[in-house]
Amino acid sequence: MPRNRFELIKRYLHFADNEHLPTGDKIAKVRPLFEELNRVLLQFGVIHPQLSIDEQMVPYFGRHSSKMFMKGKPVRFGFKLWVLASSDGYPYQVEMYTGKNAGPGEGRAGCESLGLGGDVVLRLLECLQTPAQHHVFFDNYFSSYALMIALRQRGIRATGTVRDNRLKKCPLPDNKTAEKAPRGQHWYQSTNGVLAVKWRDNRAVTVVTNHSDISPLKDVQRWSGDEKKKVTVKQPNLIYEYNQYMGGVDLVDGAVAAYRPVIRWKKWYGTLVTNAFGLLRVASWRMYRSCTGRSVDQLVFTREVALELLKNPRQEPCPPNVTGSGPGPSSGRVTVVSRTAQNHFIVPAATQGRCKLCQKNTRTMCSICQVRLHNHCSQNYHT
Repeated sequence: MPRNRFELIKRYLHFADNEHLPTGDKIAKVRPLFEELNRVLLQFGVIHPQLSIDEQMVPYFGRHSSKMFMKGKPVRFGFKLWVLASSDGYPYQVEMYTGKNAGPGEGRAGCESLGLGGDVVLRLLECLQTPAQHHVFFDNYFSSYALMIALRQRGIRATGTVRDNRLKKCPLPDNKTAEKAPRGQHWYQSTNGVLAVKWRDNRAVTVVTNHSDISPLKDVQRWSGDEKKKVTVKQPNLIYEYNQYMGGVDLVDGAVAAYRPVIRWKKWYGTLVTNAFGLLRVASWRMYRSCTGRSVDQLVFTREVALELLKNPRQEPCPPNVTGSGPGPSSGRVTVVSRTAQNHFIVPAATQGRCKLCQKNTRTMCSICQVRLHNHCSQNYHT
């Protein structure tokens, strides 16, 4: 594709009618893109039993009211996305955060609010057709006692780290007291089917669940500064499950960021478009590996997909030339199908002649079209 054509496509690329944009929606221009993205990610209808919910930052340094600043994050400036993904890194639902005040597509009409994090979890889990078959994991940004009760009423199993001020004054020791205890000690309290556990690791960590249990205790290895070696520490089962299945969104984010295309956009939503295609690329890569059982590298898979997309579906074999000595057009005029077919290579010519495009002398020619071409003229001629 010529550069001018690519820039022309970017210039007129729109996802919504500017004359009929809903008022009050900060991302109305890309709202149809996110709706179609979520539909495509769910089109096969097979959702992993272990799910995780977390945030993803899309780099953006321009001006927009939805741009966020996250101190201490690898991506400090950009748009924040809420992502529902499997434990092995397949994305299922994506939602963009546009600010504290809920806009179109946010909030839960007719329902009591559970806070920003709780409402995000309930919205992302609306796509589950059989909630009882899934176990959801999230961090302390989303967790609360009220959220665990709401998920239990919906038949959804959930586990997550939690802040102590969201446990309705649960009688667990505070962090200062817990950090004085020996490593591996734990405390727990159960109320209305919700279990809260505080475990002493390097620091005190609190985990809440509406399904899992403490037993069986797992043996984990931790480094001991006093003994200068790794020691075995007892770990509650729900914390072991949380560490095993929580990192799905981080796997998605890392895979997208590994091969993020760098394209300059004048439109503010350009980076969201490239990120959406990155999510689709990662989803197709994960699905290919799951279906075939092959451990294919993401870069190799991306290259193969790119080559397949560049192939012309109308490709036809070129007829032999007049002498029958090799491939080429049967007449002096090259057909459009032949000229736009793949596998055109510039090879040395036996004699000198004029280039078909720039009319300057050259000693190279196209191996398929059998016409004189410079190497730098080949791309424009074959498009």
